[in-house]
Amino acid sequence: MKPLLTSGLCGLALLLPPALAQASPGSEAIDRYCSGCHQAQDGPQRWSRISQQRKTPEGWDMTIARMQTMHGVEVPMEARRDIVKFLADTQGLAPEESAGQRALIERRLNRVESFDHPSYQEMCARCHTGGRAQLQRRPEAEWEHLVHFHVGQFSTLEYQAMARDRDWLDIAMDEIAPWLAKTQGLENAAWDDWQEQDAVDPVGEWQLWGHWPGEGDFYADVTITAAEGEDAYALSLDGAFTSGRPIDGEGQAIVYTGYEWRANLSLNGRDFKQVLDLSDARPGGRIFDDHDEAFGMMVEMARREVAEPGLMASLPASLKAGTRQRLVLLGHGLGEGDIDLGEGVMVREVVERSDNRLVLEVEAAADLTPRWLPVQVGEAGADTMLAGYRTVDRLEVSPELGVARVGSEATPPVSGVFSAMGYLGEGEDAIPLGRVPVTWSVAPWDEIAEGEEDVKYAGTLDAATGIFSPAGAGPNPLRRFDTNNAGNLRVTASVVGQEDVQDDAHLIVTVQRWNNPPLR
Repeated sequence: MKPLLTSGLCGLALLLPPALAQASPGSEAIDRYCSGCHQAQDGPQRWSRISQQRKTPEGWDMTIARMQTMHGVEVPMEARRDIVKFLADTQGLAPEESAGQRALIERRLNRVESFDHPSYQEMCARCHTGGRAQLQRRPEAEWEHLVHFHVGQFSTLEYQAMARDRDWLDIAMDEIAPWLAKTQGLENAAWDDWQEQDAVDPVGEWQLWGHWPGEGDFYADVTITAAEGEDAYALSLDGAFTSGRPIDGEGQAIVYTGYEWRANLSLNGRDFKQVLDLSDARPGGRIFDDHDEAFGMMVEMARREVAEPGLMASLPASLKAGTRQRLVLLGHGLGEGDIDLGEGVMVREVVERSDNRLVLEVEAAADLTPRWLPVQVGEAGADTMLAGYRTVDRLEVSPELGVARVGSEATPPVSGVFSAMGYLGEGEDAIPLGRVPVTWSVAPWDEIAEGEEDVKYAGTLDAATGIFSPAGAGPNPLRRFDTNNAGNLRVTASVVGQEDVQDDAHLIVTVQRWNNPPLR
């Protein structure tokens, strides 16, 4: 990436002109703290082992943490930040390479992995996520080094479950390492192409929208300005929930690899982390609580300075017949022209109107025809953005399988956060309605859970929001065998007014996780 190559050499075997080979704080820190073991190689800013890998910013930070923990390397925090920045910029992953594992980078819990290899899951993804290795690029010799590291560092590895029933080392060396080298080799056209692109400049005016669990849909104007430091930024947010309640905040961010946005945010007085992929015209990602990663919100952003009229989002995604509610439309070119939401939907009040946003009080007729509603605002139109319905035909709860964790002051609890999406119709032609009004309930998953009174001890589910709050960490003297406040539960959502339209999810409430690296 043109602006980033000025800070050093990429991880490939390329020699840069002297003007581009200037030392940076990151490369100088590597020379000072790492080169005792990782010797300098031919070419500027190249070191043994280090220059034969590419990773995400989190991956490089975990590598430094491992060097500190396992080898006693002392790296001051400022130097650690400089090293991560330098390596993520010059030996990172292109957007195309990280795309398949954004859920892991964004710390979306309760995901189910699958891989195009018959034994990769059992060989590698039984101790940590398989995605953790998928976010690395190495030549075959380096993948073999990684196998040897595992055997040497974790001496019981070959005797653990799903390893002792097979020739683990030979399979790892003869099948897994070659497969990883083929699918995730160091040299890659996507990385070469990305380095030739200009780094994304996030400075400017944006609009952002998403759904805050338990609070509702929200939107905000975001202003991003340059801050002191390499690729460092400050941001402020000013917006509202669709209920009209304000939301505001501010934060600091840094961009790695030209597109990997990482920010610390304070929203309505609560601290969050933010991870975005800036490589798309409409960046997306997640805002989450670093102490309770299940509590988070998927968000999208779009620049406000766009000339072409268009609609991008509707909050909410559907209108129910016979109701009056607030509707927020986001896009460009919305400041003037007629507003038409289709037959059966009346605009009762224009609460706010600008080029990028319309806030309306609307009323849907009782005899509204269930369908996609053709939305037209001036020259901006959308035929499949807002739906109208009378009844919900199908409900879908996610995640299907959730894991919550009991907690204490030392290890905060991890919530169970569920959502229920409604659908109009069935099959491939079903129209998604987004979040529809539901009530939540919890029950034992099976007879064992009922006998152990898991519902009583494991925690509480908010009937209005679908947020499960785990109980405190045990042991609990009130339970049989003084067991912990674990539980095996069934979470059910029922459509308000249509209680027979339901869907279930499985919730396992388990003990604390003591090791919480950025990439699990």
